[in-house]
Amino acid sequence: MSFDFVKIFKEIDLHKNDPDINHFMTTVINYCHEMEPNKNWDLFKQLDYTAELESLATYVIDILAKESSPFIEQGFWFGLSDNGYLYFALSDQYIAEENNLDWMFESNTYYPEQGAFSSEILRSIENLADETELDNYAEYPLFLAYALKLAQASMTHYKKAYPERKVGYSIGYDSGDFITGGWV
Repeated sequence: MSFDFVKIFKEIDLHKNDPDINHFMTTVINYCHEMEPNKNWDLFKQLDYTAELESLATYVIDILAKESSPFIEQGFWFGLSDNGYLYFALSDQYIAEENNLDWMFESNTYYPEQGAFSSEILRSIENLADETELDNYAEYPLFLAYALKLAQASMTHYKKAYPERKVGYSIGYDSGDFITGGWV
């Protein structure tokens, strides 16, 4: 079996509502292992996804308290670069049904100056991927999987702070591969 990023992204999307971050990440890692057998996949299972997720879940709310948006948020984009840099941006519209990100680029958009997450998990994934020579096989899907869970946790906290607002979100790479989180 050859490594198929499209299949892995579909697997991530299929399991995105798993409430247990460790189970979710293990599912994704196991699927990656099936495509690219390597004993080093187990190293990624040892990362403490839960602790960091809980500590960073309030980050969006904390930053918006300091750097308020110039408009009422309708959409959130959680963007990833290929080196595990994760940030969030806001839009005055959101369209969950689109298979592209036009809603983000055809609207008013706000990028908070402090909108980048400081994630030890993303750095650890990158370091382990480099050390084990799994490189992109590990980085690309595991960055997306973890960013998805971080975005979900962030949106849960956002909704608690602003229960009257209906907002949507998507997560993915600035280069174009993304998963729609939907409305909250």
